Amino acid sequence: MFDRLDNTPSSDATWMWSGSCWSQEPGFGGHPVFGSALAPDPSTSSVVAYGGWDATALDGYVALYDTWQFRAGVWSQLLGSGPKLSGPTAIDDPKLGGVLVIGAGAHAEETWLLSKSGWRQLHPEHSPPSRLGASLGIDPATGALIAFGGYVIPKDAMTNTWRWTGSDWLLETAATNELHLPPSGLVVADRHSLWLLAGAPYSNQLELWRWAAGTWVWVGSSTLGPRLLGFGAAFDGREILVFGGLNEASGAGATLNTAEWAWSGKSWRRLH
Repeated sequence: MFDRLDNTPSSDATWMWSGSCWSQEPGFGGHPVFGSALAPDPSTSSVVAYGGWDATALDGYVALYDTWQFRAGVWSQLLGSGPKLSGPTAIDDPKLGGVLVIGAGAHAEETWLLSKSGWRQLHPEHSPPSRLGASLGIDPATGALIAFGGYVIPKDAMTNTWRWTGSDWLLETAATNELHLPPSGLVVADRHSLWLLAGAPYSNQLELWRWAAGTWVWVGSSTLGPRLLGFGAAFDGREILVFGGLNEASGAGATLNTAEWAWSGKSWRRLH
């Protein structure tokens, strides 16, 4: 996990989850940033962080374009000419052998690949409309790389879904939202399914959708999950973990969430 702690601009922190507890890793040495695109890079046994927002700016939407690599417990900056994308999202693309990054360019949504040879812009025939903060995931059942949602300033949410073929983006579900999908969410995969996690309108009660046969299918839970906004999620090899964000079930308004929740594929449980 890498991001800013509390509201302190300079507190970029790196933490590792062992399966039962968090441990703090060496700090980030770059310019204070939040909202970076983060993805594993198996080809270099590292984690890549790209871009994000300047945490010291009075305007919260001043983009940064640095690329950093976390390897063997140390952050190091990758030099060289890279993209200039706002609100980027990243994912390991095993078919292309690198980290795929999408984000809002100067005039349109752009698609880039970071591999051992450096940055390379891809030029698909079709692309999703320009947006910030889309979510990416790979369906373990089909190997399809899926992009969901995102927003344009000031937080006009998008609910369409696109599929990456390796060379082009194809629209899977339209922006008219006949499926009544939530206005924002995170896409994360476990060993069997690709999930969409999102807070329900007005309550932010976390709901789940599963990608199946080219569409999202709502999935009920046998237990009630958290009420969160702006959370993070990842698969730890056993369960999908949810952490951070704002907790709206405290009874005292939105407060910073410090609890971990786990989704087993059927039910929620709180870890801490």
